[in-house]
Amino acid sequence: MLRRCAAGCINLPCIQKKCPAEDELHKLTLEDLCLFTSQFSPKNLVGVTHLGKLYRGKMVIGDITKDVAVKIIGLDERVFKYTGNDKLERFEYELKFLQAPRIKGNPNLVKVIGYCQEEETLGIVYDLNPHDTLENLITRADFNWKQRVKTALTLARLLNYLHDRKYLIRNFAPYHIVLDQDFTPIMFEFGLLVGGVLGNTINESDLRCAPYGYMDASIFEYGTDTFSVRSDVFAFGVLLLNFISKRVVEYGNPLDRALDLWALKEFKPGCSFVHQSLVSDPGFDLLDGAAITKLAKQCVEEQPKKRPNMKEVVARLEGLRAVQEHVEEINVPP
Repeated sequence: MLRRCAAGCINLPCIQKKCPAEDELHKLTLEDLCLFTSQFSPKNLVGVTHLGKLYRGKMVIGDITKDVAVKIIGLDERVFKYTGNDKLERFEYELKFLQAPRIKGNPNLVKVIGYCQEEETLGIVYDLNPHDTLENLITRADFNWKQRVKTALTLARLLNYLHDRKYLIRNFAPYHIVLDQDFTPIMFEFGLLVGGVLGNTINESDLRCAPYGYMDASIFEYGTDTFSVRSDVFAFGVLLLNFISKRVVEYGNPLDRALDLWALKEFKPGCSFVHQSLVSDPGFDLLDGAAITKLAKQCVEEQPKKRPNMKEVVARLEGLRAVQEHVEEINVPP
């Protein structure tokens, strides 16, 4: 049963040892995870990634109820594309990454509060109350222009933050990111992460797990040793196209319907890919539409060397009128 430990931790029970700090990871059972998620009820399913499933959960401790999210690393290898010890290694890498001193505490990366490693079950419990995945919000009318620009800028800063710390994401996609109840974007899937404290290397089998539509095509053309920060820039560019055009990546589309190829084919200087329904949103500016369209197109250029790095992407997004007006609103004296 969940209980408060002697140190006052109310997140999870302290199992087998005392709780020296409130952010210590705690070992859980499959029974605990079932309790949190109402037996993994479909109504609690937030989203499905290439590597597992994310559920909403509630932990009841006395008269206190805490919102959490529970990720189950895929059990069905036919669906989730694992081989051998691959699943366990990725599980361990994620825990190590999220506990790294230079990573822990970033508001746009999930905070781990517990894990389950029991028989065939690998699960991670996050201190997170998800609203929805970005994938589900792409076409929604209630995800307005200002929110899209703000979310894009936040994620650009996050990628730049990780690149500065020598990480490559390699599976950056909208179904690996949620917005919480305050519409703050939070990344929760790191199955192809390499670099930094992990010290792991690129494996040829990783291509099997790459997110469809967000994988840099130049990798397939030049070989698996060409993963770079520009590969993450490509994925960000596709996400930017999602945001502004409301077009989604559909699995199985022929290549001539891929978002990156569509953008490269249709782009003309000064054009805008912004969906008509967003043009009437408060804060939209025609110059912003053209500027962000050009940026998205440059991020998905076929040759990686022609793409900007994430530091440049951040600077250009910060130059949009929608962002500048938001800064001015914050700085207005009371």
